[in-house]
Amino acid sequence: MKSLSKDSGIWQWAMFSFVLAGLTGFLYRLGLVFPLPIDFSFENIRHGHSHLMFFGWAALLPMYLIKLDSIPGYHAAFGPRLMKASLWFSVVFTLLSYPAFLMWGYQPVAAGEAYLPLSAILSGMVMIGWYGFMIGYLITRYFKKDFQPNIWFESALIMLFISSLGAWGVGFVELMGIGGPMFGKALTHFFLATFMEGWVILVLLGLIAKVLKIGEKELVVSPLVLVGLITIGAPLTFPYGIPESMVSLNLSVAARMGGFLIAEGILLFAFSAFRSRKKMMAIWVWPLIFLVAKAFMQLVASVSPADLWLSDHGIRILYLHVVLLGALTTGLVAYLNRDLDIRAGYFYAVLGSVIFVILTLVLLTSLWPAFLSGIWIYDVLALAAIFPVIAVMLFWLKLYLTVKKDVKQFP
Repeated sequence: MKSLSKDSGIWQWAMFSFVLAGLTGFLYRLGLVFPLPIDFSFENIRHGHSHLMFFGWAALLPMYLIKLDSIPGYHAAFGPRLMKASLWFSVVFTLLSYPAFLMWGYQPVAAGEAYLPLSAILSGMVMIGWYGFMIGYLITRYFKKDFQPNIWFESALIMLFISSLGAWGVGFVELMGIGGPMFGKALTHFFLATFMEGWVILVLLGLIAKVLKIGEKELVVSPLVLVGLITIGAPLTFPYGIPESMVSLNLSVAARMGGFLIAEGILLFAFSAFRSRKKMMAIWVWPLIFLVAKAFMQLVASVSPADLWLSDHGIRILYLHVVLLGALTTGLVAYLNRDLDIRAGYFYAVLGSVIFVILTLVLLTSLWPAFLSGIWIYDVLALAAIFPVIAVMLFWLKLYLTVKKDVKQFP
């Protein structure tokens, strides 16, 4: 893909973010087995890991790919330049927020006579970069004559914008003292739900639809309907992150309805893809399998008693990794791999490491028999955590060398 040579530093920083986030997750699991040489808070390590994975990988790389899809060649107009500058802005503040989360988490930091939530401020600046990217996209959409809108990408950007409002809302309600800690917690999970279930899912479906050439004729229902199911359902699922004792009946029903709508949209898309593009599937079958697994998990959550799974933190961790590590990461690696002379073995190395991690996470859930549990589980978790890091580093190196070689051959 010759276009990857364009602003290649951005996708490489995204790959770096994945590797660093993965190493941080490995450090967290290693700390459960051996004493860490540095006295880091486990909660802060977890915050550093998750924020880098969200902002540096799950947000940055898809936005970069949307830019390549919108403007495949070099363009000197203001819109594309603003999109590029905004991506670099996001890179800078994503990387700056990582050590802040690692050292202080969400705790205020002394700055003269004041105490400032430095981590929250730096991560908030990342979202300013998102807004700049969206403005640049809208300018390009309006002024570029041959621009072809993509319903999946545009709806994903809308969900990214809506999710950011929840993040800003947390700081606002805490500053104004509105609603108490419960309201701030709800807004936090509104951000997470809309980001995960809206932005991540829609942008991934857009990448799959683009590569497999799944248009309106190949879908069993209109893409507008599928997008509608997911965009309506995503914000409704935020109560799943709130403790069961604090969730009212109305919120529980809303979350279940939201999960059902999302699952329906994903399954209809996956059915259309498998039915119409069997011969083109190749490695793309794997992101779809993870998406289908995610959809079935949501369906089970929508119809089963909440006390069977809502209090099981291990199931939440498993679900999060099925979406971000399973569906999104294999999808992004597959997309970067397309049209390049890279052996499929690199993709399958990433896939195998991802499957290994996800299988080990089952050990933390109530699905694993209690009589088979033991401290050995944490050794297995720590061992598994390093494999995606190694696999993605190898893929990153191969991708870099291949793009560099292609640029030299076709300047």
